[in-house]
Amino acid sequence: MTGSQAGAAGDRSAADDPAGGSTLQGTVERVTYSDDRTLYSVLRIAPEEGYDVPAGEAPFRPKRCTAVGRVADPAPGLRVRLVGRWEQHRDHGPQFAFDALEVLPPADSAGVVKYLASKTFHGIGETLAARIVEKLGARTLEAIRDDPACLEGIRGLRPEVAAELAERVALELGAHQAHAFLRGLDLGPWQAAAIVQKLGVHAEDLVRRDPYRLAGEVRGIGFGTADRVAMALGLERDDPRRARAGLLHALREASDEGHTLLPRARLVAAASALLGEAIAPAALAEALDALEGQREVVVEPGAARDEDRVYLPQLAHCEGMLARHLAELLRAGPTRPLATPEDLARAEARSGLTLHPDQRGAVLGLLASPLGLLTGGPGVGKTTIVRLIVQLAEAAGAEVALASPTGRAAKRLAEATGREAMTVHRLLGFNPSEEGRFEHDRENPLDVDLLVVDEISMLDVTLAHHLLKAVRVTTRLVLVGDPNQLPSVGPGNVLADLLASGVVPTFRLQRIFRQEQGSRIVENAHRLLEGQMPVLPERGDTRSDFYFFPVDEGPDAAAARLLEVVTERIGKTFGYDWTRDVQVIAPMYRGPCGVDALNEALREAQGSGGLEISRGARTWRTGDRVIHTRNDYEREVFNGDMGRIVRVDAQSGVVVAFPEREVSYTLAELSDLQPAFAITVHRSQGGEFPVVVVPLVTQHAVMLQRNLLYTAITRARELVVLVGSRRALQLAVDNTDQSRRESGLDERLRAALEPYDEEA
Repeated sequence: MTGSQAGAAGDRSAADDPAGGSTLQGTVERVTYSDDRTLYSVLRIAPEEGYDVPAGEAPFRPKRCTAVGRVADPAPGLRVRLVGRWEQHRDHGPQFAFDALEVLPPADSAGVVKYLASKTFHGIGETLAARIVEKLGARTLEAIRDDPACLEGIRGLRPEVAAELAERVALELGAHQAHAFLRGLDLGPWQAAAIVQKLGVHAEDLVRRDPYRLAGEVRGIGFGTADRVAMALGLERDDPRRARAGLLHALREASDEGHTLLPRARLVAAASALLGEAIAPAALAEALDALEGQREVVVEPGAARDEDRVYLPQLAHCEGMLARHLAELLRAGPTRPLATPEDLARAEARSGLTLHPDQRGAVLGLLASPLGLLTGGPGVGKTTIVRLIVQLAEAAGAEVALASPTGRAAKRLAEATGREAMTVHRLLGFNPSEEGRFEHDRENPLDVDLLVVDEISMLDVTLAHHLLKAVRVTTRLVLVGDPNQLPSVGPGNVLADLLASGVVPTFRLQRIFRQEQGSRIVENAHRLLEGQMPVLPERGDTRSDFYFFPVDEGPDAAAARLLEVVTERIGKTFGYDWTRDVQVIAPMYRGPCGVDALNEALREAQGSGGLEISRGARTWRTGDRVIHTRNDYEREVFNGDMGRIVRVDAQSGVVVAFPEREVSYTLAELSDLQPAFAITVHRSQGGEFPVVVVPLVTQHAVMLQRNLLYTAITRARELVVLVGSRRALQLAVDNTDQSRRESGLDERLRAALEPYDEEA
């Protein structure tokens, strides 16, 4: 364990440094428990003078106390500084729960002996440590760091052990010094730990040279914190390093908002707004040229200089290679059809289907194209087409694979086709232990004849690049999606760009079939796309699948009505179990009708009771509905998977029951979960629920957009209920002014095909 090591809880970022946190400093006397896998440890601490428990923080003032938290390789004898809070454990009484642990230099000769004899230094027992301190004195560690030769002649200290000891002491003292320097800049313990972990023992030198590197290299530290550090170190506000950092920050923010690039003029304006008047536009232009020269940005010429396209290098690479690989597939055609009209007619007969001519054209066209798009809204038959494509391809002897960007969407695809489907990451063989590398790429492509990828509106430019890189030119690729859904969370607008390019064979299904079966959900989804208010049932009609409960008294009243509708009316009227079948989908996190407040209210309404555990500002309880927020391939649980907490243990974490199996989460892994009685519209993408309830209040006006409401209501399989103000509903219907994503994929794809067109 190094001095830079921190037992940072998984649900805290480096920037969290909570106000009012307590500090405990002392020596580890005993390691009561330590788990090598989870790093959860129970330590017995002898507090130093001035670090006993302040009055009011715990009902005792101990000479010894227990501390619990995550730390690797804890060892008796270590002098540590812990940051966290006092808690009262149900069985073990008061204890200090730490979120950050910093190893400190020993305070005296006896401490140095204990420190050298700890597991931090291999091959040094207590006897040998005492001999070293006896020769070198209280400043033993500094002496070893400054002159390793001072260890020569110590009885029992082998040369190889002495060399390793000197190297380790230098690392430890460097970490201590870096922590002290960073804390002196008013950075919190989590921030300091994250910086030292990333930059190493030379963090002080690196930060002094360029404090703005913190914003680009250390997760959880943004431009504002880096700028504050820079000012504390005496940098001028017009320093060129500040100008370069502001430009990079503006580009990264644009990427977070979904853009793959920014035009030069827009980038300079964004950076200027961030940096203020201290940096003139001319200085920003010079800074941008410097960044291009250092290959920290990619600049592609536009029609005019202000229209130059500025990319982060990774996004420029992904967008360019994606266009290139798409063009290679398109050049591979026309290909031999995998099915004839007669084959399709027999398949229709076997399935008891009578397809519309547009649907027949889509099936045959996609089976004859090297690359094709299938698009359309709800109820137009996309699922039927995909199922027939898979059946006909398999009948022709083709090896078929099915995938989708999220685990939830992949499960829906599997249910619709009766075939195995997986996430794109799993299809490509994502390896998280090798810096995000994929098993399948250009050198090791996917061994399939037909690949169907559903829900591609959720596919960002980076994942799309890795997908296409693994597709052979002999593989047919069918991309399926609804262009009216929200775009991907990550940068890019792949589906919209492919449609805008005009070069990808596209089959648009527009005839609505589910509406003929009386579905108001489908009818209203399409009305919404046309800018029309939804058709609502007559008062007292309980046969509809689409309802609106008007509440014009404000968001608090709307939240109260929504709670009543979810927990009482839906069950009484339609027989649904709201704790299992109803999903609340909200536009935003904040406010009474936001995700956070609704989650708390719905959890209390459920009355789950049972055990609970708190990490940071969040409490987890038996019975909580939760959603997993990242792809975890080792445990086979994916972003968007939803389950319920079935067991809670204050020492080890929680167990979540997902539809297929139970998964354990350590205390540190709780950051992978979020409450899911209510979720955002973005979180709902790719999912489908029996009942969807959507709050609509003007407090969320900034997010009330047509495609957002459309996405929310099309998540429902059987029933939609809107609750809120009429004005908010009208705002959502009328607002088509969703932010345009800056992207160059459509133009790149057309350009990549130009030589081919000329030869033709």
